[in-house]
Amino acid sequence: MPQPLDQHAAVVDDDDDAPLWTPSLRRRLIQIAIVLLVVVLMVVIPPYISVSRYQRRVAMAISGALGRPVHFDNITIHLLPIPGLTIQNFVVNELPQFGGEPVLRANTVEARLRVSSLWRRRLEVSRISLDAPSINLVRRPEDGSWNLQSILMQASQLQSAPTAQARAGDAPRFPYIEATDARLNFKNGDDKLPFSLRAAEFALWLPEPGQWRLRLNAQPVRTDTDVNDVGLLRVEATLGRAADLASAPIDLTASWKTTPLGEASKLTAGVDMGWRGEVAAEATLKGTLGQAKLVTDVHLLALRRADFVPEHTAEINAHCEAIASGPLRSLQDLRCAVPTNQDTSMFSAIEVLHRFAEPASKPADAGEIPDADALPDGSLKPGVVLLHGDVPNLFNWHTVTLQVSLKNASAGYALAWLRLFSRRVPPSLQVGGTVDLNAWKEESTPTSSRWGGILVCDCTLPPVPAATPSSPPPAVAAAAPSPVSKPSPWNLVLTYGVRGSSTDASNAAIAVHAYRRRGTQDEPETAEAIAQKATAEGEIYGQLNRSGYTLDYRSAAAAQEAAHALPPLGDNMPADATGALQVQRPWAGQQTWTAATPAAHPSKTQPRHKHGA
Repeated sequence: MPQPLDQHAAVVDDDDDAPLWTPSLRRRLIQIAIVLLVVVLMVVIPPYISVSRYQRRVAMAISGALGRPVHFDNITIHLLPIPGLTIQNFVVNELPQFGGEPVLRANTVEARLRVSSLWRRRLEVSRISLDAPSINLVRRPEDGSWNLQSILMQASQLQSAPTAQARAGDAPRFPYIEATDARLNFKNGDDKLPFSLRAAEFALWLPEPGQWRLRLNAQPVRTDTDVNDVGLLRVEATLGRAADLASAPIDLTASWKTTPLGEASKLTAGVDMGWRGEVAAEATLKGTLGQAKLVTDVHLLALRRADFVPEHTAEINAHCEAIASGPLRSLQDLRCAVPTNQDTSMFSAIEVLHRFAEPASKPADAGEIPDADALPDGSLKPGVVLLHGDVPNLFNWHTVTLQVSLKNASAGYALAWLRLFSRRVPPSLQVGGTVDLNAWKEESTPTSSRWGGILVCDCTLPPVPAATPSSPPPAVAAAAPSPVSKPSPWNLVLTYGVRGSSTDASNAAIAVHAYRRRGTQDEPETAEAIAQKATAEGEIYGQLNRSGYTLDYRSAAAAQEAAHALPPLGDNMPADATGALQVQRPWAGQQTWTAATPAAHPSKTQPRHKHGA
């Protein structure tokens, strides 16, 4: 029986005598020690490696690539987590013709090296990262050129392989350039514009030989206002190589996310325009940097005045097309279409826009939208606002020329706009008829403005009910000699400015002329007949300006009918009012009524409409 115990003891003795350091274990430990030593050396040694003696050489190399003087304070090397260089206080100076401020300034720039290039004599940079850079985009007013144009031309002359190319070739691979928390400032000559882009994320790379890809996400701001909560701007663009920059092909898409309208007006106009709602926009640009087709869509949603919330808000969807010359230089043949009712879809409005762009059967006057008969199909689709013009200089509004036309729109469309300005327009009020508009802006100077327009409404007002206890206030009811038993046709003409003459915007006024129409479209009433019946039938004329309005009524009956259609027009009307009346009212103030002496009939001097002209 003792033999098994001896055997067991022998086995135990053999395990105790087994070696702890086997060859395989020693090899593993040596490999781990080498890796740890390499890691320690990569962490400890780089601070002792001085690359400052190459600082001037690196600066000259970057300067040659950008075509601008470059300098920085310090450059260091690091090996972890990826080999690379870190540059402190990096500055790219500007050319004298574009001003004295640097093109780019960044506190830190990191250049990552391609690991595979470390075993070759020619180092390659895989990624360049800029932390919170400030970039100045400068435009020369003399010729409209931008400071980045020469940098792009300089870069286009360098032969580079695509950024994502797997293997190194004869040409170095273009690095992936990115910037975070960047700020882009805009200047027109020496004047810094209030517009800028902040919190920008920027990326530039070369997906294919001779083709750059650009991505930009940023928040637009305006430095001379307290604007905030502005939607994000997104830009995606592809830019190709060409013999010259103007011939370089470009394919760009941009979008502006939904933004509160009050903040958007601060951004674009510098002040809160008093409108509420939301705005969003999309744009595409295709062609070359010298000439490209620009297509934009603008959406105004839940549009209303800031004073109150109406029962129904408005919605505007505009589609615009133009030819863009040069980068942000000018727009030619700008055309926009805006449908005014739900029955007219945006697609049919765009169709009208394209028909309008076709050659007309007869030429129109310079700068004017042709009449319906001049269009190829001989008609305009009712209810579409058409805008046509040119913007020779995007940085000078005075050079803009525009023509706006609206034909046969529903009078209810104009009434819906009135409801955005006053909550006292009766919800039950229905107006028949059509509205035509023709407005223009001519080229002007900084000291004079050339605006003008004429709006004509062939309106049909509802009948005025007989006086009852539930009728309008006694003052209004007493002013009516007799009720109107059937719908009353009226012509309303609003006129502003005269073509070819300057208008002082501070004193400019809109002339008002309204009269009851007895003729029909087939048998229009003549101006002489209207003049003879003016006193008996009633007529209204006056003006609207920035401070308020003044209206002259030929009779109390005309004042009563106007008050029935729009109750605010009857405020404070005296109960015993008779004869001709004049009312004055400052905006947001009280009306003042006085007896008026009938003046010369304005219809002899006002432009006449197709009905009664």
